[in-house]
Amino acid sequence: MRQSRKGFSLLELLIGFFLLASVSVIFLQTMHRFRKETTFTSENYLASSLVEKVLEQCYQETQLNPHGMKAIGLADASGSPYEISTSITDKETVFFSQPSITEDRTPELYQLLKDNYALTVETEKKAGYYEMVAGLKWNAQSGRGELFSSSRVLSFTGKKEVLTTFDLADDAVEERLVKDVFNAPGSSLGAELSSAGAQTMLVHVGHVLYSSLDWLNDPDFAEKLQRAASLEVFTQPGSDEYARCSQLYFEMARDLLHLMLSLQPHTKGATDNISFLTSIPLPERFVVEGRINRSGLYYRQLRRIFFNCILKLSERYEQQLKYADFQRSQRQMVVRLFNINRILYANRAFSEEVSAITIEERYIDFLDAVQAFFKDRDASICRMADQERSFIATNKLTENFFVLDLTGKLFKEIDEYVNVLD
Repeated sequence: MRQSRKGFSLLELLIGFFLLASVSVIFLQTMHRFRKETTFTSENYLASSLVEKVLEQCYQETQLNPHGMKAIGLADASGSPYEISTSITDKETVFFSQPSITEDRTPELYQLLKDNYALTVETEKKAGYYEMVAGLKWNAQSGRGELFSSSRVLSFTGKKEVLTTFDLADDAVEERLVKDVFNAPGSSLGAELSSAGAQTMLVHVGHVLYSSLDWLNDPDFAEKLQRAASLEVFTQPGSDEYARCSQLYFEMARDLLHLMLSLQPHTKGATDNISFLTSIPLPERFVVEGRINRSGLYYRQLRRIFFNCILKLSERYEQQLKYADFQRSQRQMVVRLFNINRILYANRAFSEEVSAITIEERYIDFLDAVQAFFKDRDASICRMADQERSFIATNKLTENFFVLDLTGKLFKEIDEYVNVLD
């Protein structure tokens, strides 16, 4: 009887060894490939996240600040872009300074990035925007070790056309002048006044006079003023009614500015043709002089109400900022405050109820408060405040914001018109 075999033959052991060796090689190759793919994926994922942070920060900067590319250090004073190449640790670039990547704060990330990952940003200025390419290069364990991404961010375009709809028709003005000045309803201005230059001058005066007077006597405007005054007394900061009151003041200020701008060509036309006043016969000339004086006073009254509205807005927006819980709403309110306070500061000499020095001090206090509040919350807002101080110190605030130049010229011409008969 054959004895049953125990154990393995040499051939079986050899076959088993080779099978095990083959499986081990396949396993090690698979693990090595998996490790390389994982390393490649993790390196590129990290680089992609860092690059997108740079582009997102540029976008947010220019959304907040029309001169954001200058504030963040990617463009010079004229708006021409810089090309940068820098490390990203130890606050060597503004894009990774808050929060910063330091050995004490994030040791593992710091060791990975230090002297390894280099950031490059190339920017080209186009019409109305910047074309940006941000990239990272690094000593890769797998792959080429570079990644680039592009984006477009807003570019400050300078002056804009201001469209207004607050202008009376010449025929309507002439009809009112004939009745008001010459007491000849149904007649024509040409029939009552032979001098073409005097007619031109008088029509321009009529535009300023009747547009201003109609606005001041407008029931809708009076109703808005009354509603705003009522809400101001009975509402508290943080409420919807408080915000609605602010919106009313904003709408009135906006509409008043558009109205004053629509009258700007007429003040120039009246001033340029004022020499024809002497060609108007007496006693109508005395009436016209009275109408010129009244039109100037009404026009300046529009400016006074405008200033009152934006002074209230400055105070109210500061209160609303305290109740803005989300970053987006905080940024929106900050932008409004900068815009309002810039107009007040740049035109403080024209304020009739609040002194110029008070407006100046309030703006500096506002910049101090903004930087203190947002120091560890929003670096972009702090940079904008620093930039604003620089514009003020170098007397370039008006130069950098077209609306300040626009309003400054407008308000100066109002005063010149008021004194046109002197």
